[in-house]
Amino acid sequence: MILAASTYLNNELTPFKRQMKPILLITIAMLTIFLVSCSDKQESNDAPSRDTVSVSAPIRDVVVASNPDTNEHTVFVLSAQLFECHTPSVWNVERNGELININVFNLQPVELPDDCEESLSTTQNEIAIGSDYEIGNTYTVVVNGFTKAFIAGGENLKGLDVAKQEILEEEKELLQEKNLIPELPALNLPVISNTVDADWNFENRTVMVTVLVTTKSEEPVEGLSVEVSLVGPVGPDIQSLIATEMTEQSGIATFDAVLDKDGSYMFSVEYINGRGVEFDKNLGESYLQIDIGD
Repeated sequence: MILAASTYLNNELTPFKRQMKPILLITIAMLTIFLVSCSDKQESNDAPSRDTVSVSAPIRDVVVASNPDTNEHTVFVLSAQLFECHTPSVWNVERNGELININVFNLQPVELPDDCEESLSTTQNEIAIGSDYEIGNTYTVVVNGFTKAFIAGGENLKGLDVAKQEILEEEKELLQEKNLIPELPALNLPVISNTVDADWNFENRTVMVTVLVTTKSEEPVEGLSVEVSLVGPVGPDIQSLIATEMTEQSGIATFDAVLDKDGSYMFSVEYINGRGVEFDKNLGESYLQIDIGD
C-alpha cells in the first residue's frame, strides 16, 4: 500500500517537477548574474585605491596647545594641497619618550593626470597626542620633518581656542600670499636650489640667507614660492621657524632671522612651487648649517 501511494505521488508530482525545472534554472542564472555584478562593483570601488598613493603633505604651521585641567595636549597642523588632484588623507602619531613624531599625508594619483593643475588649498588638522606629560619637561613634536619644541605646562603652550585662531590666521595669510604671485607663464620644468649663502651680523646676532633657484641648465627662475625652515639650536630647546618668500627676476629669495641662542642651526629649503615647476630636492644645495656662539 505504501509502495502504491509513493508511485501515485511520484506520478502526480512529475508534471510539477517538469514545470519547476526551467524556473529553477532561470533563478540560478539570475543569482549568478547578480553575484558577478556585485563582484564587479566591488572591484570598481576598490580601483581608485589601487591608483592612488599617499604622499607627505607640505606643512605650513604647527601649534602645540594644552588643556591645563586635563593635561591633554593637541597639535594643530596646517597642511597644504598643491594640486587640484591632491586630497587630504590620514595622519599617524608615534611617540618615543620625549619625541612625538607625526606624519600627515595627502592622497594623489600614482600618475598625475594632465588636467591636474596647481591649486593651493589647505587643511586644518587637530591631532590629539595624549596627556602623559610631566610638567616642566621639554618635549619635541616633529611633523613631516618640521620641529616644534614645548615645555609641558610652560608659557609657550597655547590654549585650544588660541591655537585654533592662530591656525586660521596663518591659513588666511597663506592664501592671500598665493593670490599675490605674479602672473608669469608656466615653465613645466624641474628646478633646483642652486646655492644657499649666509651673511652674518654677529653684533646683533642676525643672519641673512639667500637662496638661488635655477633650472638644471642654471637659468634663474622668477616668481616662485620658496619655503624654508630654520631648525635649532640643537638641544632640548630646539625649535623650527618656517618662512616663505618669492624669487626675484634674478632667481633669488632672501630670508633673515635672529639667532637669540648659541648653537648649531640647520637652514633647509623645503618646497619650491609655482609656474608649473617641479622641485628636485636631490640636486643642488638645499641645506646650510649655521653655527653661532662660542
